[in-house]
Amino acid sequence: MTNAVSIEEANQASIDTPAPVNEGPRDYLFVSRSVDFLMLGGLSILVWIPVYFLQDTGSLAKSFTLAIPAAALSLAYWVNYPHFMASYKLAYMQGKNFIISNWFQLIFVPIALIFVVLISFNFWSSPISGSRLVFFFNALFEFFGLKTRLGLYPNLGSEMLGALILLMYFTVGWHYSKQTFGCMMVYAKLDNYRLGNIERNILRYALLSTWWVTWLYVNCSEGTYPFYGLTVYRLNLPYVWFQASYVIVGLMFITVVIIFARIYVRENRLPSINFLIPLFALLLWHIPLLGDPQFFYLLGFFHSLQYFPFVAKVEKTRYKVAGRSKINIRLLVFFGIMMFVGFLAFDYIPKSFDGMKDSASVLNASFFMIAFMVFINVHHYFIDNVLWRFKNKQVRELLFD
Repeated sequence: MTNAVSIEEANQASIDTPAPVNEGPRDYLFVSRSVDFLMLGGLSILVWIPVYFLQDTGSLAKSFTLAIPAAALSLAYWVNYPHFMASYKLAYMQGKNFIISNWFQLIFVPIALIFVVLISFNFWSSPISGSRLVFFFNALFEFFGLKTRLGLYPNLGSEMLGALILLMYFTVGWHYSKQTFGCMMVYAKLDNYRLGNIERNILRYALLSTWWVTWLYVNCSEGTYPFYGLTVYRLNLPYVWFQASYVIVGLMFITVVIIFARIYVRENRLPSINFLIPLFALLLWHIPLLGDPQFFYLLGFFHSLQYFPFVAKVEKTRYKVAGRSKINIRLLVFFGIMMFVGFLAFDYIPKSFDGMKDSASVLNASFFMIAFMVFINVHHYFIDNVLWRFKNKQVRELLFD
């Protein structure tokens, strides 16, 4: 599966480990290699098998496969909440210098998102059907042979909110693929499985190509889908782009297999199952084979579960460096706090605002639920893009004790 970490240089950089933390060599992240295997993608594949092979069978088996994503949707809240909130804690508590040096991701992006949301809310009812800007872009799309159109929404506010939802899905898919790459690079480091720069980049772009397939799968057709009361318009991109994306994925992963074969010939080593399992899980879940959109709730759940070992490892090492006692209890308290803050950010606060503004009746959409969800998801992509880079010395030292 997919992006807990984007540690792109993990298998080529040296590690400066704090002396008090190093308790001997470790070849796993969280508890054991077996637990890592399950959390990095193994458990998701065990769930994928019955979901995929039983979904078109008898009513009882089909009911079972439908119950799985329903259960995952409920569990995802308790996994997703700490997943998102922990990234804020890890990023913004690294100090002023870290925030300033990554000003675009940590300062500009959140301000820009808030600005767009405020414009959308304050100009919700403004008509755009006769806008010259809309006419210009539609003419531009038509010139390039695209059927994509602006002005399909009834007003400016809903148009901007719909665009933000498309942006969210765009960044989420990229994020999932980058997380898979990060997981693999961390295990390449743990296994001392050496990849050259070109080999590493080919693997990265092969993983990213799966994101293109998923995104084009949704947007290479006309039509709409509901999102918390808002009708979101697909981009109606050329279907041939979606067909071409499958070809590109196939070619990219053939190249990846060749890379693994070359490493075997060169060093007589095969990649470990823990190195490969995030890749296998991504291919099974990210490439749209299941067809039913509700199964993608499972993708979000397992993506957040995949993130857990990395955050847990960083926090536990931080406690050890600081000489804290009762480390496991502190870790449980930490995730409990992250769950509560996530509940406030994803559920309680936006629902309260929607209730006060009567969004469902006045705006015909749960405006604040959408706004909060889009903000957190899009900003999370940018946070993780700087948080888990291997040049981030603080996280690097905490991750590899």
